[in-house]
Amino acid sequence: WYQRRVRGDNEYLTEEDLGLSAEEVQQLEMENNDLYAELTATSAEVQSIEGSVVEISRLQEIFTEKVLSQSDQIFQIHRTAVETTENTRSGNEELREAIKSAAGFRVW
Repeated sequence: WYQRRVRGDNEYLTEEDLGLSAEEVQQLEMENNDLYAELTATSAEVQSIEGSVVEISRLQEIFTEKVLSQSDQIFQIHRTAVETTENTRSGNEELREAIKSAAGFRVW
């Protein structure tokens, strides 16, 4: 049996009123059930994806906070590395000069 609203009154339609055989009605009901099950499954998938997106967003915020909080430390490490490189160059130049000076003092 099918029900539809007509001018505020309930009107019941039979299979004959729709011009469908019992087999066609059964087939339509099965298709309707299949579509409902598919829609329910899709809805569950969407909710799962939504949860994943919310979690990814939360983790992205944490990652951003960590990167920003470490930026000063990273800058300091970079500055120290540059200073160390300059000190090493300067030390190597002084060693070369010392070696040249020492070579002049050798007596054979």
